[in-house]
Amino acid sequence: MSNRLQFFRQQMAAFEGSGDPRATIESGCYVNQGKKSASEIISHRLALRPSSTHLLIGGIGSGKTTELLVMRDSLNELEDIYAHYVDVSLYTDLSEIVVGTLTAITGIVIAELVKDMKEQSVKKAKESIHKYAFGYSERKISPSRLDLDLERLVENLTKMPKTLMNRSTEVVINHKGILNPNPTNNIDVPEYLQSLNQLNNIAKKKYGKFIMLLDGLDRLDNVQVFSQLVTSDLKTISSMDIGVVLVAPLIATLGSYRDTIEQSVNYLIYQHCFDVDKDPDAFTFFENIIKVRAADGFMEQSAIKSLIHYSGGVMRDLINLTQASIEEAYLLDSDRIQEKHVEAAVDSLGRAKLLGISDKEIEIIEHLLREGKFIPRTDEDIRLLVTNRILEYRYPVRRYVVHPTLEPLIPQSKVGSNLND
Repeated sequence: MSNRLQFFRQQMAAFEGSGDPRATIESGCYVNQGKKSASEIISHRLALRPSSTHLLIGGIGSGKTTELLVMRDSLNELEDIYAHYVDVSLYTDLSEIVVGTLTAITGIVIAELVKDMKEQSVKKAKESIHKYAFGYSERKISPSRLDLDLERLVENLTKMPKTLMNRSTEVVINHKGILNPNPTNNIDVPEYLQSLNQLNNIAKKKYGKFIMLLDGLDRLDNVQVFSQLVTSDLKTISSMDIGVVLVAPLIATLGSYRDTIEQSVNYLIYQHCFDVDKDPDAFTFFENIIKVRAADGFMEQSAIKSLIHYSGGVMRDLINLTQASIEEAYLLDSDRIQEKHVEAAVDSLGRAKLLGISDKEIEIIEHLLREGKFIPRTDEDIRLLVTNRILEYRYPVRRYVVHPTLEPLIPQSKVGSNLND
């Protein structure tokens, strides 16, 4: 293997967009924000109110998972708090998630903490939690069904051999747990909640105040179901003196359930895009993200500036654009990342964002480009925000912009234009 190939492989790996955020933190590539980050704000609030509930709201790729992991590490430095990170999607199919799921996951985590305890009451409580989450099977004896005429019933019974009359059938009944698709409705919820509360009180003696950091629900597109989870599960978990930080989809604060959701939690914090064009601290933050990962001298300063600008302040887009630029440089036999390599990556990402966009959405984008005005009201408006085609900034001033990679392609998107040129 050539030294050049090995070097470029290392640089590609350093900007792996689909990588585990935990690896980023452990490798020392995590960069703290210039001002107070979401993880810092929520950690401080939880330190004061360990059983409080929080929604961390932001679009896909805005860095929420990384913030949760940093938050976990920060909280676990306190001797009387135990914070546990969970990706909800690893426990259940988000398209089939139901009320009770978050409570069930909380029970599983706490049961694992006390797994070494052998007391009969603890064992029974753990069994109750397992039944609620994963379901159980039971065997019942059912009498044999006799296909007999009512008029001949007595006659047949008197003639029937005694062994046949006593014959019965063993039936296995499967009760699906709350984490299974189409869970059974007759699971004993009060018994489960009593068991969860019992194990939580036991765990607190060893671990301190318990806090659940629940990730993954930003990929849930059913706002009604999300609202039900917030108003039911979070309320139940919090009533047991357990703190919760729940990642929320951006759409949760844009629809008709907004007031219900906001009134059901103690705090909301937004992980919005970083305004890298208007906020010098945000620009520096993104610049440091690149420099901590890239080899010294590997990227020209003009290329770095272009990467930051065209990322739109979206963390994942910065990473993906950088990796695509590295690939472009390698294919063109260049040893450094130059602005021309970034331009090719920008064009590719912009075309990907343009796919599937409707004529109505094009009109909305054109209006924002022309008038500088955007008020998210319609389904098309919200979809443009959720998909990061339109970006919302809240600092230093609240404003909306078209994603920089998409902006130069909009004039070409008219009917009859050839985007394949």
